[in-house]
Amino acid sequence: MIAVRGVKKWIQNGARRVEILKGISLSIPAGQFVAIVGASGSGKSTLLGLLAGLDTPSEGEIWLDGVPIHNLAEAELAAVRGRKIGFVFQSYQLIATLTALENVLLPYELNMEGSGLQQARRLLDEMGLTERVEHYPVQLSGGEQQRVALARAFVAEPPMVMADEPTGNLDSANGRLVLDLLLERKRRTGTTLVLVTHDVEVASRADRRITLRDGRVVEDTLPGEAEAAGVSAGDEGVNG
Repeated sequence: MIAVRGVKKWIQNGARRVEILKGISLSIPAGQFVAIVGASGSGKSTLLGLLAGLDTPSEGEIWLDGVPIHNLAEAELAAVRGRKIGFVFQSYQLIATLTALENVLLPYELNMEGSGLQQARRLLDEMGLTERVEHYPVQLSGGEQQRVALARAFVAEPPMVMADEPTGNLDSANGRLVLDLLLERKRRTGTTLVLVTHDVEVASRADRRITLRDGRVVEDTLPGEAEAAGVSAGDEGVNG
């Protein structure tokens, strides 16, 4: 579903080049839930933005569902984003002048044919927002706004959903609710889910955890591998 080959990203500041990503290669199969973790400044949000086609790499290749997005013109890239990717921002990014229902409908109206009204209402129902469909973002709590953002990400039924710290602005109860809703929707649709997080609980529920440090992948593990490594280390300690 996602293939990354030798991706680098740098910013040129006069004669000085600031390297953010220093050669990332990885592949993510369809339906996998991947958590990208690492300290602030490690490059994880930059990598997510590249995977989502919100930015382009300085070097290397990125393929989404068989489409090479690293060399697409902006109009073509926008079309791929609209049909293949749902994105959830930490700060919600809802349009203040649109109701919850209108915010959810927006990706469908921009990228799909026909009416997405029934789908949008069904998603808002699933998110527990049946009574809030006509409310504007300013009338919603942070948790409610993020649930609207989740519904918006799924409304066009994209094969991939990407999220940048989706629980970062929420208290623990709302963060857990948003994560549960995200994973339940992923389970029902088989969507490939890639998210950036600092939250240990969020990362622990992923199928796979990729750790970045200083622009490089330093760890790429499945939960079973991590648990096996822990058990092995524990056995060695007992035997010692």
